[in-house]
Amino acid sequence: MNKKKIKLIEAGMKLFAEKGYHMTSIEEIASEAGVSKGAFYLHFESKKDFIMTSLNYYHQEIAARIENVQKQNLAPRDSLAKQIGVVIRYIYKYKDFLTMQLRQNISIGQSTDTFIQQMKLQNFHWLRQNIENIYGEQMACYYPDIIIQLEGLMNGYVKWIIIDGIEIDRNHLGAYLVRRMDDLVSGMLKHEEAPLVTKNHIPDLYQGEVQVSELLFSMKAKINSLKLPEEKAGQLHDIIMMILNETGKEHPQKPIIQGLLVHFQRMPEFEEECKEMGRLLHIDLLD
Repeated sequence: MNKKKIKLIEAGMKLFAEKGYHMTSIEEIASEAGVSKGAFYLHFESKKDFIMTSLNYYHQEIAARIENVQKQNLAPRDSLAKQIGVVIRYIYKYKDFLTMQLRQNISIGQSTDTFIQQMKLQNFHWLRQNIENIYGEQMACYYPDIIIQLEGLMNGYVKWIIIDGIEIDRNHLGAYLVRRMDDLVSGMLKHEEAPLVTKNHIPDLYQGEVQVSELLFSMKAKINSLKLPEEKAGQLHDIIMMILNETGKEHPQKPIIQGLLVHFQRMPEFEEECKEMGRLLHIDLLD
């Protein structure tokens, strides 16, 4: 993504946080970024396209940083602590954007709602994978409860950071929260607690649809790692979003997904992902 487009996104998020999404005009976003209204439309088709692109941009930013930590082969607890630290530093850097998310109730169509839901799903599976790495499969019955409690701790600190503006030692918070998670797990085991939330309460988080979203997000990460030309990488990220939007519909159109996957079938690096996508969605890949 080029610097002018990023500048527009950051200007828009700042204004949304100050004035609200619906009270901010395209002219104001362009003015804040120091460009003309015409220049805005060179990068975005509409205000709706702008917010979708912005959501995607920030999501890619944090996902790439988390992936970099995961590649460092740290001990599971150290890795999760460092990943949480990355998230906290992201929060400090993009407080304007997150303030808007917390204070606004933006629903501008199914594509945005679907994307936000996919981010929630990915967050669930991000925490589940880390928890599994730490405690092992023998704690699987407790995964939902552990995730809910850890998310609660993280969200509590996030709101205090964003809304109340408190300064926390971001270098220590990750390890601190992992220790609190250990305390919670130890307490559940000590008191022989029965799981309060099981996978039966949240079946949608364990079904094939989620496997599709996880696969797509891993493809997004691979796009970043391949160091493709900016235009090509941007096109592939857009296609991922189109597939996400389509698979999130109540009645997804398989021919549309088949056509979109062709762009990845032409790249040997995505051969296995395309085959897996076809298997999960029960579709034949086009030649």
